[in-house]
Amino acid sequence: MTADEHHSHKYVINYFRKAKLEYERLDGSQKVFVNKGLARISRLGMQAGQPLKGELNHCRKLKNKKLGLRIVFTQDGEKIDVIQIVAIGQRADKIVYRDAAQRLRANKLD
Repeated sequence: MTADEHHSHKYVINYFRKAKLEYERLDGSQKVFVNKGLARISRLGMQAGQPLKGELNHCRKLKNKKLGLRIVFTQDGEKIDVIQIVAIGQRADKIVYRDAAQRLRANKLD
């Protein structure tokens, strides 16, 4: 597979329920950043963004320093072409990362 073929592939984006609510609460400029980020994730999958550490070491993030926003995402283990948006929010006090870790733990219990 050439690089061009790989980039033409589209990943399916799914949301954790609370991440979808976070998206819906964003204002216009925040949605512009998140929509661009989602398009990048859809195109590149787990090659998009930067890796996270610790409990979120299987996740990646896209960030916008100016807006203070982070998109935390991971690949759905069962479906190779599905990327799950785990959390969207502010980095302040690492809330977005704490929320993401809690959601992933709860998801494993389902």
